[in-house]
Amino acid sequence: MPTIKVIELIGTSSKSWEDAANSAVKEAAETINDITGLEVISQTAKVDGGRIVEYRATVKAAFKVKSNR
Repeated sequence: MPTIKVIELIGTSSKSWEDAANSAVKEAAETINDITGLEVISQTAKVDGGRIVEYRATVKAAFKVKSNR
């Protein structure tokens, strides 16, 4: 049975919260192998001049820990 590790990430996007979550996973996948799941913890945004200028998604990503056995 594999061991799973969970980390918290914050992704950003100028388009949407979904894109922000995808951005977090894409960036993490450059250095972490075997990401198996994602939980969206919160969605926030930066506002400027009465408009959303940046979407932020805080997510927890789960991935398999490699075994040396």
